[in-house]
Amino acid sequence: MTAYTITLTLPEAIYKHLQRQAKITTRPLDEIASQVFVQSLPPKVEEDLPPRYRIELESMAHLSDDVLWQIAQSTMNQDKVALYDILLDRHKTEKLTPIGREWLTQLREDAEQLMLRKSHAYAILKNRGHQLPTLEELREQSL
Repeated sequence: MTAYTITLTLPEAIYKHLQRQAKITTRPLDEIASQVFVQSLPPKVEEDLPPRYRIELESMAHLSDDVLWQIAQSTMNQDKVALYDILLDRHKTEKLTPIGREWLTQLREDAEQLMLRKSHAYAILKNRGHQLPTLEELREQSL
């Protein structure tokens, strides 16, 4: 990994705070400062995602917290969920038509895209200092 050097002017209080953290953790000051920078950046979007997903996820960093909460708490349309379950059952019993396979594939992609959006929204919100719901709270929301 290539490393770059930058000159940064910090208020004395912040510099001393970084120094204390470095001393407490017995880590170099530049490592502590780098960690602070990394933590303040929005979550990285994986480069191996298809471009349409990557572009959408990267643009989410510019959304307001309210919009991110809406995305994070969104759910798939219940009619689509019911259709997905029916198609999946038919697939398991090998009674799925070619059109049904296309629908199943599309619904699976829709669900995966929704999960990507939701997880990235939660990651951004956590990065911004928000308290995320526990697994139990998420289960209660989905009932």
